[in-house]
Amino acid sequence: MIILVSLLLAPLTFSQTTFVPNGANWHYLDDGSDQGVAWRHPDFDDSAWASGPAELGYGERDEATVVSFGPEVVSKHITTYFRHVFRIKNPDFVPGLRFDVIRDDGAVLYVNGEEVFRSNMPRGIIDSQTLAVTSLSGLTERIPETFVIFPDTLVAGDNVVAVEIHKASPANSDLSFDLQITDAIGATAPVIKNCTLILNSSEPTVTISSQDISASDLSSNDALLIFTVSNLESGYFEMRTNPGKPVRMFTQGQITAGLVRFVYAPGRFGAATSNVQLVDPLGRNEISGVVASIRNPDLLWAIEDSDNAAALLAMGVDGSDRGDWILSGATNVDWEDIAAATVGGQNFIYVGDFGDNIAVRTDQAIYRVREPWVTGSFGGLVSFADIEKIQIQYPEYPPGERGAGSPGIPARRDAEGLLVDPVNGDIYVFSKREVRCRIFRLAHQDAYIGIQTLEYIGDMPALIRDSVGTATAVDISRDGLEVAIRNFNHIFYYRRDDLRTSLAGLLTGFHVEQLPFVGPAAYPFGEPKGEAIWFSANGDAISTLGENLSGAANVPLFRYRRLPPFPLPAFSISVSDGVLSDGPHPAVVFFNEGPVEMWRHGFFTAGELSDPALETTLWGDQADPDLDGMPNLVEYAFGSDPRKAGGNEGDIVISADSFAEDLSFTFTYRKDLTKEGITYQAELSNDVTSWAPVADTLIASGNGVETRRVSVNSAGHSERWARLRISRSP
Repeated sequence: MIILVSLLLAPLTFSQTTFVPNGANWHYLDDGSDQGVAWRHPDFDDSAWASGPAELGYGERDEATVVSFGPEVVSKHITTYFRHVFRIKNPDFVPGLRFDVIRDDGAVLYVNGEEVFRSNMPRGIIDSQTLAVTSLSGLTERIPETFVIFPDTLVAGDNVVAVEIHKASPANSDLSFDLQITDAIGATAPVIKNCTLILNSSEPTVTISSQDISASDLSSNDALLIFTVSNLESGYFEMRTNPGKPVRMFTQGQITAGLVRFVYAPGRFGAATSNVQLVDPLGRNEISGVVASIRNPDLLWAIEDSDNAAALLAMGVDGSDRGDWILSGATNVDWEDIAAATVGGQNFIYVGDFGDNIAVRTDQAIYRVREPWVTGSFGGLVSFADIEKIQIQYPEYPPGERGAGSPGIPARRDAEGLLVDPVNGDIYVFSKREVRCRIFRLAHQDAYIGIQTLEYIGDMPALIRDSVGTATAVDISRDGLEVAIRNFNHIFYYRRDDLRTSLAGLLTGFHVEQLPFVGPAAYPFGEPKGEAIWFSANGDAISTLGENLSGAANVPLFRYRRLPPFPLPAFSISVSDGVLSDGPHPAVVFFNEGPVEMWRHGFFTAGELSDPALETTLWGDQADPDLDGMPNLVEYAFGSDPRKAGGNEGDIVISADSFAEDLSFTFTYRKDLTKEGITYQAELSNDVTSWAPVADTLIASGNGVETRRVSVNSAGHSERWARLRISRSP
């Protein structure tokens, strides 16, 4: 006999959360004054400011709210100020904030008093007379500019976004402002602390923690149940005795003993931080690729673009200069990307010399280099014996930027992406300038002899082409499961659940995520001409770096840290033993169950608890299904049955002394220390409207129960009331 147990889990839908919509109501000040810095902060009082819905501005005739530019048409106010309050319940669950701002001409944005972005504005100190850099017109003033910030500036509850809009000239005819704020990569499900599996109404509950699957008395111990898992999402099961190897079948005894563990898939990546600076940005101003070292902890390898030295640039993860390693006999025609992999027990660095802006090269190559061991900061020389030059060419078809090839003549194309599969050592090259990114593969060989013709794998339909191309850098995680690809405007993320999925199948499919990205703005708030992306050595972050062609002295390495694994696990289980004769039975999983929720299962069925319409009348904290005046939370606290009228006698005792001149009274109550998740608080009132907490006294203790007394002196009061508040623990 087979019992099918289907776990009904919350759907993994991640619709984007909007914190400030387009068209929101804003407070604004349009009198031309200089507001200094106080107006940016949350405690600033803007109640005297005017307010109205966005779009705000003048001169375009599409404004929802027209603001003033002052008395002089040819001498309009340079700066107009805007403020808006938005709420965030828990910043820990916000991976980042995405801002889409319409601004004409320039804008500076602050969150809770801290500057987070400026658009079309000069560097340095900004005041009310600072002009925007350029005057915007046409589509540039209508298309929102997008950027993402890390959630460090957020607080639980009210947050304030403050924006100042600056004109490029006092004579300009128009001003526009609107802003939308959403989360960076969609709403996130809550972290699982534990959940409860209900097999059926007659079986006991099964507590499943966030890491360990542990249960007892699923059925008769003689039943020898076998659990088969299918439809897994967000992770996999493994045995504690054999970590890292997914299992899809386990026995009742293994669950009972706590040997089965659910392992989450890695979390995704949040918005960028930029607290690390490139130490020598002017000396290394054309970095086109970066990869984390395999042999050297806390070290990065970088390369520079064409017309630079044929050298591996050693950098600390702190941006420091650790020296240059010259590759003997190599030539830097147009080095565009770098990769690292351990193949055949050896640690290699791969350098892609295949940049070809006008698609005419006939000498493209990939250098495979035994990774140097770095000591000190002086660099060195990589010997000719440790370098292999792999000469490559594309197949005749598909056509490149200059069309298809012909017999004996390869197609020509530009490429800037390189990765090496750490599983088998295969090399992948990614084209840049074609309408869709094309992937080419070179199978691993112990030694490459002669010119190698790359194998065309397919196109990447999910990538978005920006103004320059599809891929400017690629990297793969050390375990081979994750791939990050970037161009100037986007970061794309691919993940395979296990190594049975080929890289070619993964990358030519449609399952891709777009990660938060700072965008192509000028340093230090953005990243111009971004041509590097890499996973950290331990996989806890992705980082990016742009070519410093602007000569900026302040060049950050943007780091996108990995977020905690928020998605809920999902799976189905079939249970069989060949003995049981009834079934199948449906099952329900309840997530983040606390002590009160666990208590409910003893009195309410799984069907009732899964029906939100019954919360207020049947199973919720304030519901009173037996109509005895004690809501369910009180029934839980005093161990009574919520479906039978009457509580436990003697749990609350209220007593008053004799009719003395200064009337006083006491009441006592029993506090069950085994009842977790609630608090007890005695309170007093003179009018039954406002209540104040009052201390109580321990008078007895034993068997996990305390007896506590509250003494009330009513002298000077015509009436005095006391109550015991039972509430959820914060």
